[in-house]
Amino acid sequence: MIVEGKWKNMAIAALAVASLNSVAIRAQNDFVAAVVSTHPLAYYRLDAYAGTSLVGTTTYKTVGGSAIAAPGAPVQNGVGKFTKLDGVSGNIVTTQAGGIGAAGSIMVWVNLAVLPSQMGHIDYIAGESQNGNDFDIQFEGDNALKFYTASGSHITYAPPPATLVNQWHMILVTLDTLTQTRAIYWDGELVAADKGGGEAGKSNLFTLGASTVFGGRFFKGGVEEAALWNRALKASEVSAIYAAARPNAASAGAYASTSGGNAYASGTGPFATKAKVEVEDGNGPVNLRREEQIAYMFLSAIENIEHNCQLTLQRVCPLDQFLSGSYPSGTHIEHLKFDPNQSDPNYTYTLAASGMAWEAHANPKKAGLLSFGFWSRSIGTTVATYSANGSAGWIDNELMSRGIEGDSFATQ
Repeated sequence: MIVEGKWKNMAIAALAVASLNSVAIRAQNDFVAAVVSTHPLAYYRLDAYAGTSLVGTTTYKTVGGSAIAAPGAPVQNGVGKFTKLDGVSGNIVTTQAGGIGAAGSIMVWVNLAVLPSQMGHIDYIAGESQNGNDFDIQFEGDNALKFYTASGSHITYAPPPATLVNQWHMILVTLDTLTQTRAIYWDGELVAADKGGGEAGKSNLFTLGASTVFGGRFFKGGVEEAALWNRALKASEVSAIYAAARPNAASAGAYASTSGGNAYASGTGPFATKAKVEVEDGNGPVNLRREEQIAYMFLSAIENIEHNCQLTLQRVCPLDQFLSGSYPSGTHIEHLKFDPNQSDPNYTYTLAASGMAWEAHANPKKAGLLSFGFWSRSIGTTVATYSANGSAGWIDNELMSRGIEGDSFATQ
């Protein structure tokens, strides 16, 4: 891995502005505050073997085969810890009992260790199990997510199986017995809803990873950020909670959105790369979605090629030369495997090159993705920044340590 050092020539004033920028961005994307602002009955972060709800006085504890692991779900400062359940005996029991009258909602981030179809039993996620009056979320042997709201009555969402294993997703379900509506939200988006109704008055314990009523349904994988409400959240509230997470991959290849077909799990999509991307800013690791990793990889490839142009040709090279590979004979300078503006549906790429200086940008085509900027004014020195708000500028969040393990988008 190539690890680059801190900027050496940034002015103190610029650093101060960057610091303020970083604080402002984080303040705008505070996942915990977003959840608490919706007034849940209970909210458990699940980053320890036992703990207390962030609202109210209820507690939780892990039981059976479990461990505390990291990095966790891609929420605010998303390199925290989560509870890892073994699929055999591990589960989480809370002291939150009932509280669900005519309506309710459940949220939990999950990261499946294996496909449910390979488990041999139901993967229970969370709920207040009750005979004849279910309020349960679980994955079943067909790899589908199911939300039960009465005696056997449920709605279903079947995510693409390729997006499930070792990938964090936010599940949120809602029930309103007065309007007879129930819904499943997957990564902030409504994916299933009906008028199938359900029964009011859930009274049993709230648990995660196993049911207190239906035995043997142990979940295998990671769980974090679990919350329970005594009302049905609005779609706008669900969307706002998910947006506050600024959901970037908790590890390379560990996140893939199902929205619009424009996200790529590791080794899939038009680029078919399994490279591992690791970057850090002044606060530690920055968790990038796979779409963002692809954008970073393109800029990193441009950086490598420009460095070679600087050393070999004593000048920088334009983008069309990267694509055609039309360098002077014998120079052995790399070219890009793909035209990023033709092959990447998520970003627009620009490169300005003159003399020994160059500047490259990757700007997202849709909301929710980070932008990136790379600058070089001399041989071997590159400044890389990212931003969650518009095109990344010189004084935005600096990527101080960064690297790629595996293949590159630059090739001979």
